[in-house]
Amino acid sequence: MSNAKSESPSGSRSVSAGRGLVFITAAKLWFMVAGYVVVFALPRALGSPARYGIWVIVLSVLSPVNNVMVTATIQGVSKFTAEIEERQGAVLRAALKLQALLGGGVTLALFLGAPWLAGGFLHDPTLTPYIRLATGVALAYSFYAVFIGAANGRKEFHKQAGLDITYSTLRCLFVVGAAYVTHSALASVGGFVAASATVLVLSVLVVGFGRPSTQSFDARALVRFFPGVAFYLFIVNLLMFTDGLLLKRVVTEWAQARHLADPAAFANEQIGFYGAVQNVARIPYQLILAVTLVIFPLISKSTFDNDLEKTRGYIRTTMRYSLVASALMAAVLASRTDAIMHLFYKPEYAIGARALSALVLGYVAFSLFNIAGTIINGSGRTLPTTIIGVVTLAATVAAEWIGIRVALETGADPLFTAAVTTAATMTLGLLLSVGYLWKTFGAGMPMLTLVRVGAAYAAALATGWAWNRAGLMPGKLGTLVSCAAIGVVYLVVCVVTGELSASALKQLRKKK
Repeated sequence: MSNAKSESPSGSRSVSAGRGLVFITAAKLWFMVAGYVVVFALPRALGSPARYGIWVIVLSVLSPVNNVMVTATIQGVSKFTAEIEERQGAVLRAALKLQALLGGGVTLALFLGAPWLAGGFLHDPTLTPYIRLATGVALAYSFYAVFIGAANGRKEFHKQAGLDITYSTLRCLFVVGAAYVTHSALASVGGFVAASATVLVLSVLVVGFGRPSTQSFDARALVRFFPGVAFYLFIVNLLMFTDGLLLKRVVTEWAQARHLADPAAFANEQIGFYGAVQNVARIPYQLILAVTLVIFPLISKSTFDNDLEKTRGYIRTTMRYSLVASALMAAVLASRTDAIMHLFYKPEYAIGARALSALVLGYVAFSLFNIAGTIINGSGRTLPTTIIGVVTLAATVAAEWIGIRVALETGADPLFTAAVTTAATMTLGLLLSVGYLWKTFGAGMPMLTLVRVGAAYAAALATGWAWNRAGLMPGKLGTLVSCAAIGVVYLVVCVVTGELSASALKQLRKKK
């Protein structure tokens, strides 16, 4: 009896975690669907790669700030809410006060710093009004994240999922709708702000302020936790956007040196192409975002209770199945890159097909890197993740800066170069994170899983190559059929090698 307890959560916690994964996965799947409606419809609605490039650049500036405010707040509020039930209301109120200072301060700094970001760093002063308008998203989302974190920590995953689904829908309608009506990137950014403000109001009504606390909460604990996690998350999010930002800057400087008619517009067009590649390559990452939201409160609780065996079980299971799932999507996308780009975008965007083959592997590594960091942060150890993040970011900046310049000077493809360097440095971050998990908890990525998934990935790539070679079923319908076939090949190899089995999946269900 005691043995069973040590290996898996019990009672209501087991049911809550299992249902939580269902709710959050459903929400994230809808987030993916709605999000990819935006990224695939927006280039057509805006009408040109250059205008779409402006949207990509604005998101590249906003997203590291916005994602940090959201994720760090959710994790901080969730952690302290989950640990002791009697202080939940006090945690929420303390977090709102903190965000009034922190979220408001960051938003003001970004608003005032927009001219420097646009003109000084990106060499394009016309981006200033776009960046300033986008700061409204950061302000609204900093408070929205408090209520989402409270719902997550209370295990009210249905509320979290419902709000996320609502927000994804509103953003899709407002952003794409504004673009179709106006063909303006500025109007699309305005739609983004409107969606964020609306869901903030809804979150207050749905989640509420909770029951009066019977235990006090020292807000200094949240203050101590937040900066470490926020700094780490800022670094991690910069990893997702550094390649695009440096591509914009370096290409603009290269075009200026060659006295092109409109260097900024030329660079925006390249960013539009690369942004399309990023959108497709990030599908594996988006697929497993739900894992980080569910695993964080579980790791927080198991480490708070000093239950090492339970923590190890969470780590092994999470890393293993996250690799299997993300590599499946990556294999499908990387097997027929040119056909995939034609499937989602207008023909001119296929210029990034070669870059997709490299970048999609980078986002498998980044997905696992992000999960490993979430586990480490959930255990309360924020310094190691920060150090790993700084090392990885420094390597990324150096590699991108040098690589893109060399590619432009030698006539190589700068999009492919940016993708390869990103994949390499994201893999470095993953190796460092997994190494720390092994050292601290004695658990990480099972080596046999790496071998089996590698074999399945190679089989999927070979299937895609054979399909292209035979010229089977050209066109978009044929692309969809081939994607299904490639996915089946991947799964069959996983089953044949023993990586996936009915008994393993049953055991996984029991562990949730």
